[in-house]
Amino acid sequence: MKPFKMLASASSVIMVAYLTSCGGGTNTNADSKMQEVAKEMAGMKTFMIEYKTSVKSAEMKSTSVMTQWIDNENDRQAIYTESQSEVMGMKNSEKSLMIMKEGWSYIINLTDKTGIKSKDSEMEDDPTGMIKPEDDVTFRQLIEKEGGKILANETFLGKDCIVVEVTEQGDEGQSLKTKMWYYKGIPLKMANDFYTMEATLFEENASIPGGKFEVPSDITMSEMPDMP
Repeated sequence: MKPFKMLASASSVIMVAYLTSCGGGTNTNADSKMQEVAKEMAGMKTFMIEYKTSVKSAEMKSTSVMTQWIDNENDRQAIYTESQSEVMGMKNSEKSLMIMKEGWSYIINLTDKTGIKSKDSEMEDDPTGMIKPEDDVTFRQLIEKEGGKILANETFLGKDCIVVEVTEQGDEGQSLKTKMWYYKGIPLKMANDFYTMEATLFEENASIPGGKFEVPSDITMSEMPDMP
């Protein structure tokens, strides 16, 4: 079985939940409607989260540390990543930065000091726009629609998390189970036999310096042309 196919499927569950539920509610509830949970996004004005990720398969090994600064109050975010990988004996290391603010995305390679900026679509400007009026489903129903199930609530990093399990069948009939720990819609941990993503730091309503959302002065930026 190809593990990265599973990672893509599981990641889609993460992104739907992340973009539609991130909140200031005090209780994690798998049976809350997604439309209701989405409205809680403004409840957490800012947060900072650091993830450590590792991937291990016959083809490659990689580790990375990713730090996210999310400022919902001012509609901006920054993601800094340091990664090391080895593919068929070839080693590589990278440092990257992504900034999203004021309707623009900046993807920056800090290793070679270059970057590309692009105009965000209206959908990207408003994450709640992903939810259609007919999508009156609960978090549980969303997970089950993706072939997953709610297991229980567990404490991780001092937070009360909803634990989700997703199973995917591989091309050769094998199955791979991935478990995910969600807190207020944010995935704090994701793990299977090939891949682990685990939050090591998480701070709600964090004080984030404005400089985190600025492109470094030594970066050569180019602009991606508008797509028709």
